[in-house]
Amino acid sequence: MKQLITIFGIIWGLMLVGCSRQDHNLTKQNTNENEMPFIAITQWTDKMELFMEYSVLAKSTPGKFIIHLTVMQDFEPVHEGTVTLTFRYQNGETFQEKRDYLLREGIFNPIVELPLAGEYGFTVEYNGPQVTETFRIDDFVVYESIHDIPKEMESSNEGIAFLKEQQWKIEFHTELAEVRPIRKLVQAVGEVLPSQSLYAEITSPVDGILRIDSNETMVIPGSIVITGQVLATLSPPLGAVNSWTNRKLDYEYAKMEYERAQRLKEKKAISNREFEGIKHNFLVQKAGYESHTQSGDSDLFQLQAPISGVVTEITVLPGQKVTTGQKLMTIIDPSIVWLRADVFEKDYYQMDTPNGASLTVPGLESAIKVEGENFRLLSLGITLDSDSRTIPVLLEIANPDHLLKIGQTVQVDLYSTEKTLSLSIPKSAIFDDDANQVVFVHMEGESFEKRVVKTGNRDNGLVAILSGIRKGERVVTKGGYLVKLASTSAAVGHPHAH
Repeated sequence: MKQLITIFGIIWGLMLVGCSRQDHNLTKQNTNENEMPFIAITQWTDKMELFMEYSVLAKSTPGKFIIHLTVMQDFEPVHEGTVTLTFRYQNGETFQEKRDYLLREGIFNPIVELPLAGEYGFTVEYNGPQVTETFRIDDFVVYESIHDIPKEMESSNEGIAFLKEQQWKIEFHTELAEVRPIRKLVQAVGEVLPSQSLYAEITSPVDGILRIDSNETMVIPGSIVITGQVLATLSPPLGAVNSWTNRKLDYEYAKMEYERAQRLKEKKAISNREFEGIKHNFLVQKAGYESHTQSGDSDLFQLQAPISGVVTEITVLPGQKVTTGQKLMTIIDPSIVWLRADVFEKDYYQMDTPNGASLTVPGLESAIKVEGENFRLLSLGITLDSDSRTIPVLLEIANPDHLLKIGQTVQVDLYSTEKTLSLSIPKSAIFDDDANQVVFVHMEGESFEKRVVKTGNRDNGLVAILSGIRKGERVVTKGGYLVKLASTSAAVGHPHAH
């Protein structure tokens, strides 16, 4: 891990060395600027983020402004546009500095010189092809001379440094901690099971042989079948005791007996009761025979699919002999599955009746949300597993995209209808750090703070925060891992050279 952090730090340091040197060279060109403290300001709106560093100004002394502008929609730097700095003096006199070209991507660097000492109203206005925004900066003061500037005005560089140029080169995003309605949940481990009505094991009702010439198109694992489709064809073996030959002979004998009984009835030589018994036996043998003989070849026995679905298992091959009751294949319709969620004993009695679930599946980036008509509670368990101390909850859930696989183990969050207003942030903002859960709070444009948080319920990708951050603070939701690395290596994040 230390080696990874070191390599990462070297790479980022090389990427940013040009930026720091350019800023440093620009600073040296300005008269007496090396003696002036720098101020950093960060402002966020719904559309943009402004991170501006500027030297505190003295009257008639030029100072450099480094203006970083980020579009909040995609957290990309601006690529073109115009920035206008407007300074309104106490007497109403206005001074402007406009820059319509960038130092480089995302950064404007106007030089400002103001002729009057005192307080100014200060605005930064950006006009671009896709977005415009105006920022108002409070407490902007120009001093009579550089000797009047308080040295303590220099902005501190406390916190985790992670430059805008670093943020712009990766997938980076921050979001506000806000109060939202969060549903109560219980966590469990679940196993995906086939639905009882959509699962079929195909067994042979007779002895027979899967003749190769009759099973050239026999289904294979993964085949999609529909109800009534022929799965395999059996032919009777010679001398078999419980074979299709016996079924055929039983049917033909029952048919012959029935035809004879009809003639006897016409002659009133048989009672109605005896006739009905012979007729019933014939109809049973006929139904059993004809339901499997649809090829026109009465010497073949056809196995048909009782349900539509996917053939998941085949235990025989063409040419093989099978016996009565032998399992041949399995068919499952995976569009609806059962889920057995094993809820810990201590959570079971705190759980309301679940009406939705979120399933975390290994390998999938996003959780599977199941609710409404796609979710049905089948049963709440009445037995406790003495080893795991869990109680089963059985659910039936829709699986239209077949993402859930039979036999799969998943993490299950069971939700109830009850909601409480809670301070919450996206789940992606939370990291495990030793035994703690931490988030990275965006304090200023290039400064972050690691906070230990205590979490509560989770709902639809959000996590309730019980302590550690306040409403309105910004947390890193994408790119947080690199900020975490920056927190462990000074080489990764370092302040601009001025």
